[in-house]
Amino acid sequence: MFEDPISKSLEWSRKGYMGMALLLMINEKPLTGYDIMRTMCETTQGFWRPTPGGVYPVLKKLESEGLVRGEWQAYKGRKRKIYTITEDGRKILEHVLLKQSEIAMSINRIFESFLKDIFDFNSPQVAPPCLFSAFMPDTGVVDDEIEDLKEKREALLRMIGILKQCLAEIDDRLAEAEREATF
Repeated sequence: MFEDPISKSLEWSRKGYMGMALLLMINEKPLTGYDIMRTMCETTQGFWRPTPGGVYPVLKKLESEGLVRGEWQAYKGRKRKIYTITEDGRKILEHVLLKQSEIAMSINRIFESFLKDIFDFNSPQVAPPCLFSAFMPDTGVVDDEIEDLKEKREALLRMIGILKQCLAEIDDRLAEAEREATF
């Protein structure tokens, strides 16, 4: 069985984000370890170049925790292991993404405060994280998703509140600028 999402999120914060990145990629489609390394390198435009020594131990750990399932398949006369995400893996990923989104929003508030204090900006343009697609489930049993959907709804309501606050600050600044322009 898997750890609770908060513990998993804190573990990934301490050790890096390889586990979460692998779950994200495998959630999109089943992949081999090699496919993961290649896709991650391409997706990050070479910024993140994972090695077999960084990917396979994490895949093995995710598999032992029941978050992914690896199946050997024949391909062009060779065997390769294809990894798919499990239902437990999908649940952990959803919870961890929600927690990471909350952390990112908190960091954005710190950046906004910094910009206001240091650069005397009234309404800094720090964009909130965009993880909305992660909040939308693909499939699943409704009874199992109710609690997850409630948590996602609350996170979205918090994001909406932040966006409304930013919009109000922009409206105030716009009105002030328009008043100054008429003098």
